[in-house]
Amino acid sequence: MNKTILLSSANELTLADRRLYNYLLHHAIHEIKKKLKFNVKFEELKGVYTIGLPLEDRLKESLRRLLRTLIEFEPTPGQWVVFPLLEHAKVEENKLYYAYSPYCQQIFTDPFTLERCLIQAHFQQKYSNLLYEILAGAFYAGLSSFSIEVPDLRSRLKISETKLPNFGDFDRFALSPALTEMNTYASFAVKFHTQRRGMKVTHVIFEMQEKRNISANTDPKSVIPPKRPRFFIDDPELERGYAFLLNAETTERRKYFELAKKRAAKVKKSIDEENFDRPDLWLDWIKHDLISRKS
Repeated sequence: MNKTILLSSANELTLADRRLYNYLLHHAIHEIKKKLKFNVKFEELKGVYTIGLPLEDRLKESLRRLLRTLIEFEPTPGQWVVFPLLEHAKVEENKLYYAYSPYCQQIFTDPFTLERCLIQAHFQQKYSNLLYEILAGAFYAGLSSFSIEVPDLRSRLKISETKLPNFGDFDRFALSPALTEMNTYASFAVKFHTQRRGMKVTHVIFEMQEKRNISANTDPKSVIPPKRPRFFIDDPELERGYAFLLNAETTERRKYFELAKKRAAKVKKSIDEENFDRPDLWLDWIKHDLISRKS
């Protein structure tokens, strides 16, 4: 199955929005072939926005953004379908009722397309989605290595001949940022090396290795940190900083993440890129910045 999937939205989804959506999808995925309507109690959503039950106003704001985010879907050449991440949602008596489009029964039963829907809303770099389409297609076809000529790769990333003509710039501004995002979110890890003819880079060889199968996960709670970090109990002010990170735009959270990585590196500690969406694991490195941040 090879369907083109693209998520588009006028508003950027926050980490909390995506965490909510991933929870709802994992909650539904094992039954979505049989039905399209589901519900969860607020109590099940503890930890989506910080600790405790979600505030109803904040939950509604996330649902508005999810309903405004569209899946563009090309089942076959010449066909185009567009529908929202959620078809509708209702909040009533501490319960969230939600439903999916019938088209979801087609796309969510395929591991490749399911993963694309789960992770594309994370992508911020310009070339991440296109590179993911290329490499995920190879990975899900059972390949662990994929070689491609540089002109062909540039063409498939829609980079003109006059843009980033030097391979060093192509790597710096296109390949590496896209691979950083892919390695954060995808089920497989990617690294690459090059093949040269003389001084010219002619091919890029991507090596792929399975990391985790996020599309096979049927435990909704796994997308939410399992327990309240100890330092929240000792420092309630820091909990507000954590809530800020969950609801900040990705670019803002990235600034704090890079600062945490830099400080950790100074004492020879490392913070894995995979933990970008787990701010509870690196919050301690930037807690003073968050506490002193003006609202």
